[in-house]
Amino acid sequence: MKITSHTYVDEVLAKEIRRLENKIKEYEGMTSEMYIADNLNFDASLPWVFTIHDEEELISVVTAFIPSKKEIELMGITHPGHRRKRYFSILEKRVYETWDKHSIPSLLYVLNEDSQSGKTVAAKREAVYQYTEYQMEYAADDLEKGTCNLEILRAEENDLEILAEIQERAFGLPREDARTFISLALNKSNHHLFIGYLNNAPVGMGAAAVSEEATSIYGVCVLPEHQGFGYGGADGSSC
Repeated sequence: MKITSHTYVDEVLAKEIRRLENKIKEYEGMTSEMYIADNLNFDASLPWVFTIHDEEELISVVTAFIPSKKEIELMGITHPGHRRKRYFSILEKRVYETWDKHSIPSLLYVLNEDSQSGKTVAAKREAVYQYTEYQMEYAADDLEKGTCNLEILRAEENDLEILAEIQERAFGLPREDARTFISLALNKSNHHLFIGYLNNAPVGMGAAAVSEEATSIYGVCVLPEHQGFGYGGADGSSC
């Protein structure tokens, strides 16, 4: 049994993870996938993917998303034929080391609603339900045209402070952590960040990560005083 920590997911490891996910999908009927495209943690030197191999086969993997010092988002999967051997717990302890070292106050378990084994693990850790995320499909025909006057522009490196302030105020992130997260995203060629302006003043932002597998929309937020007006769903011509 080989246990490895990773700060980068190469093509070989990515394929191994997707193969393991496919086996679990067949076993449990899951549809969601781990996000393994980029390291966007507040400290890029931190290991964020932890794996166990049995000889040459990947049998368990845990990922940690740590965009700020406020919270770790943890997700793990284990091969159906290798469960009840505490492999998830072994990898989980690797995440705990980062949790303790940086005094991060919150650990969030990300569960698939179809994973009974995941729910069992969360229950054993006395985790309390916090919120639900949704996977959405975009269809241009779904947009209802209207009048908005919201101008959406592509963000550049010199927009770093604007973006960091938006995330600080909308998400409650420490400014330093928001700045680090945004800076990492701005410097990745497959990430695209946007700022929404209302009467020439920034009111919100959003981002997209593009890969061969999918496009992930993240970081969509609107300043508190502008929330409730439909700006979060606007495309620049509708609200």
